[in-house]
Amino acid sequence: MQDALNAEARMPFTLTEDTAGLNQALYEVTHGLYVLTAASGGRLNGQCLDALMQVTSAPPRVAIGVNVRSLTQSGAFVVNVLDRGDPAVQETIRRFGFQSGRTVDKFAGFPHEVGANGAPILPSAKAFYECRVVPGMRFDLGTHTLFVASVERGGMRPEGEPLTYNEYRKTMRRRTG
Repeated sequence: MQDALNAEARMPFTLTEDTAGLNQALYEVTHGLYVLTAASGGRLNGQCLDALMQVTSAPPRVAIGVNVRSLTQSGAFVVNVLDRGDPAVQETIRRFGFQSGRTVDKFAGFPHEVGANGAPILPSAKAFYECRVVPGMRFDLGTHTLFVASVERGGMRPEGEPLTYNEYRKTMRRRTG
């Protein structure tokens, strides 16, 4: 026990077990900031998303975590990778991250193309992935649903750089919110 206490005292970390502190530490996970889009009930919708990871490369599959209250839950979707150099990236984040599709048509007057799976693709994105949820790969996590999806089609522009969630939080968040 004493060795564990001594080791803890030497660690250069602020240790925490409370939810707020753990969430603060989890902000250090490096990942991107994306716009998830879908067509559901004849309506286009989108939201900002940071919970995305590639889970297999053959076949290419991703997993996303989406809040259960979100309107952007569908069997087919597009993940649009935000370009950090896009002059309108803050407006895109404001549009898709700070208002609800229940009260606003997020695509009214906003440039987009409808992809092969019916979900919108943002032309300003660095890359996009058209995805379809794998049957039986939808998991209830309480506040969120985890979807595992096959990437059926994608595209990328050679120029630009993906926006990371950490960069957004540290340099843009106050200006967009």
